[in-house]
Amino acid sequence: MKTYAMMVLGCKVNDYEATYVRENMNQYYEEVDFKEKADICLIFTCCVTNTAEAKTRKFIHAARRNNPDGFIVAVGCLSQVRHDSEVFEDVDLIIGSDQKDQIVDLIRRNEKGNKVNETISTEFEDLYIRSYPTKSRSFLKIQDGCNQFCSYCVIPYSRGRERSADHKRILEEARQLSMTNKEIVLTGIHTGRYNDGEYDLYKLLKELVEIETLETIRLSSIEITEINDEIIDLMANNEKLAAHLHIPVQSCSNAILKAMHRPYSIEEYIERITYIRSRIPGISISTDLIVGFPGESEELFEETLQNLKKICFSFIHVFPYSRKSKTLADQMNGHIDPKIKKQRVKDVMELEKGITLNYRSSFIGKTVKVLIEKIEDGRSYGYCRQYIYINIDQVLNVGELYDVIIDAVNEEEVSGHVAV
Repeated sequence: MKTYAMMVLGCKVNDYEATYVRENMNQYYEEVDFKEKADICLIFTCCVTNTAEAKTRKFIHAARRNNPDGFIVAVGCLSQVRHDSEVFEDVDLIIGSDQKDQIVDLIRRNEKGNKVNETISTEFEDLYIRSYPTKSRSFLKIQDGCNQFCSYCVIPYSRGRERSADHKRILEEARQLSMTNKEIVLTGIHTGRYNDGEYDLYKLLKELVEIETLETIRLSSIEITEINDEIIDLMANNEKLAAHLHIPVQSCSNAILKAMHRPYSIEEYIERITYIRSRIPGISISTDLIVGFPGESEELFEETLQNLKKICFSFIHVFPYSRKSKTLADQMNGHIDPKIKKQRVKDVMELEKGITLNYRSSFIGKTVKVLIEKIEDGRSYGYCRQYIYINIDQVLNVGELYDVIIDAVNEEEVSGHVAV
């Protein structure tokens, strides 16, 4: 049997789509590690940051170097927006944001070339997954595309316009996945904009929590403007919905938010976060942050730091601004020196340490539900519903939920024991 290897970069949507392709590839080929020799190599690409683009280049070169006669396939966002660049010189087949459901057939026919559609489909590409490779959580893609056009973001060009999956199909797939996975993560490019006729995200969640075999539902990411009171009430009154929201802020300076074309002020953002916490005590609220955006002076960066102290996120994904062609920000004045951007990332990460430690320490002595993901050296590891990674000095069952009392917290780890 011929072999294939897969490398997945980028977001949870890429992971979901790669899982669909893997499920179909496994009918005809045997999967091996990406470092091993393979007849076919698939790289799911990402274009959000310059680092992601560099990784794509690195893995394409590695695939060709290790497999000079192999069939190399590049899929996804970077393939869509940069398919004519030298990055893909060593690639046999290029697939963009459409036709992922045809990849296996194209490979089996040994079709080579650029299969990217310049005009991305306005229909939701229905990639149905029957089981996830892990025994813990699974991703479920409910939405694709974005209409927001933030000034720094290339995603509307790489993923196209907003489109959503049929709600009946989502419920069917969720029931199927819940047979093997206790937790499902709803994911999309703009998850909060899910809309299938009269079904918005709230109505979808309301039906999902009724699935008896599904124990935890988590939202991968959602904008502050899309968390309505109905969703908050549902989260407050149903423990199946994980007490964790990842809400991108991108900047904590109004001047930069305006330049980014973000649809809120920092005061509006903080007011909404305060309300959410009042309704769901102990909720984990994490975020994405971009530093070094064009025009971000030392004063504006200091404003962001001060507001980060006020908000106290449970954790922060911080990125240096990446310049992207086609975006409005690329044409702006006041681009920041890379060394300054790098230092600002360090400054935010240093600030985050104390804030994250304080949040996690607030759980000492409390009981949380933990989904076990791996066993290593006689210990069990997994995330609780507040998305805190916990280790337990006991061998438990991977994929099962346990009530765990948190015993100790430090900068390196959180530990606990199973409640008896």
